[in-house]
Amino acid sequence: MARSTNDIMTFTIDRTAEWTDHYVEHGFVHLKGVVATEFTEPALQEAIQLVGNGLPPEKWTTHNAPKRSPVPMDQTSVLPAVYDQPNIRFLIDTMFGSPELWTGERNFQLFISPYDEDAQPLLRSVGHIDFVNCPVPTLGSGFMFQVALAKSEPFGGNITIHPGTQKSIQRAVAQNPDLQYPKDLSTLLHAPPYEFVADPGDVLVFHHLVGHGSNPNHAANRSPRINLHCQALRKAWLKQIDPDEPGLSPWERSLAYAGKYRPRDDEERVMTDYYRRKQQQRETAAATMS
Repeated sequence: MARSTNDIMTFTIDRTAEWTDHYVEHGFVHLKGVVATEFTEPALQEAIQLVGNGLPPEKWTTHNAPKRSPVPMDQTSVLPAVYDQPNIRFLIDTMFGSPELWTGERNFQLFISPYDEDAQPLLRSVGHIDFVNCPVPTLGSGFMFQVALAKSEPFGGNITIHPGTQKSIQRAVAQNPDLQYPKDLSTLLHAPPYEFVADPGDVLVFHHLVGHGSNPNHAANRSPRINLHCQALRKAWLKQIDPDEPGLSPWERSLAYAGKYRPRDDEERVMTDYYRRKQQQRETAAATMS
C-alpha cells in the first residue's frame, strides 16, 4: 500500500556511524559525492541520448520516456566506466575485504523514473525482495548499489529502502529454507522507508535481502530519477558464515545475523539461475524496444 509521508514515519540515517557499520546494521547506506562529475556529467548526457526523445529531462513523462534504456548496456560507451571510478572500486574492495575478491563483472542497468502526471507524491510502506516464488538465498554472492547521474527530488520516483528487514528475512529463511517470497515473507518487509533523494555522484549501497521498492514520480519540479543500478559480485561463494570468526569483511558481517550458518546446498545454483534469468529478461526487453 502506498501512503503519504504524513501517514508513515520515515527512516533517518545516523551520519555519525561508520558507513560500513551502517550498512551492516541497517542493510544499506547512502554515501554522498562518491563519483566525480568527470563521470556523472558525460554519463548523464549518454543517458539523455539513449532516451532519444529530444526533450530535456524535466519534460520527460511516463508517456514519452522509457523506464529502462532501450539499448543494451554493453552497447554504451560511457556508462560501463562506472566500475572504473576510483571510489567505486574502493567501495567494492572495502565491502569484500580485498581487491582480489570482486569478479570484475560489469552488471548494471540504467533506471529512469520520468514524471507521472497521474501519480500522487507517495512513498510505499512495505518493500519487496527480488527472489519471487523461488528459494531465497541467505548468503548470496554480493551486493547492489545505485549511482545517481542527476539530482532527484522527494517523491521523484526514487528507490526506497526498508531498513533492517534483511535481518528478519535471513533469520526466517535460516530457520526454514523452504520459505518463499511473497507467500511466506511479505509480513517481514514492513519498516519505515528511506528514500534515496540524491545529488549527482551519490551512491546507495544495499543488501540483497533488504526490502526495497520504487515509487511513482510526482516531484514538485518534475525532475526524473536517472540512476545506474549495479551489482558487485564476489568470486568465491560463501559456504558458511560464522559471526565469531575474526576479520570478517563488512559484507560478511552483514550476513551473520542468523549466527553460525551453512546455506542450503543449491544456493549457488539458485542465485546463478536468477542472475541468468534477469540478464535474459533485460536482453529481451532491449531487443523488443529497439
